[in-house]
Amino acid sequence: MSDVIERIKTDIVAACRILSQQGLVQGFGHVSARMPDSDRFILTPRVSLELVTEELLLVLDLNGKVIDGAGKPPFEAPLHAAILRARPEVQAVARIHARKANYFGATERKLEPVHNHGSFFFGGVPVFPKTDLISTLELGYEVAAALGQKPAILLRANGQVTVGKSLPEAIVMAVYLEETADICYGALQIGTPIPLSSREARLREDEVLPQVDLTRAWEFFKAKAGAN
Repeated sequence: MSDVIERIKTDIVAACRILSQQGLVQGFGHVSARMPDSDRFILTPRVSLELVTEELLLVLDLNGKVIDGAGKPPFEAPLHAAILRARPEVQAVARIHARKANYFGATERKLEPVHNHGSFFFGGVPVFPKTDLISTLELGYEVAAALGQKPAILLRANGQVTVGKSLPEAIVMAVYLEETADICYGALQIGTPIPLSSREARLREDEVLPQVDLTRAWEFFKAKAGAN
């Protein structure tokens, strides 16, 4: 088990580097991953993700209480606890502040997929309407309810959250979310975006990110960020 935990910690640090290199966080943001066969998870501390090391990582329970680690948890640690409790299949959560995706969290314009990598966001990315920082389990459960079974949610005036059945999936969803926002925003500058149909989105989901290509994307983003 110790080898598994060490691998998770290494991957969390890699995720921090990827999110920083991709510009999806600018000093603020956090990442968590569930510990196998337990009611605990590993979370980045109240430190800029670019500066996170394995030694700084915290272990929390699903009530958001710190079990191990000397640093301070993020103010929004309850967000991670609530989502991981509400969605047992979710293994990782990324809390980001992507610039283009923020445009859609600050307007009534729905963020919908108009290209294949955005197929996971078919039907539009939900928006959590409150502007509060998610600092309590109660607010965290509200976010989890608004997220539903989706891979991402926009927090009005407050960034975004992506989730995944693995840490690489949660991080790739964060990259694809911003890519979707960028392409949709660009399309709006020159015409009317044409969202993917439900059939197109279902087909593209199966084609775009099978495990082999998820690994391919994860390894690419790690290499680009200089992560292990």
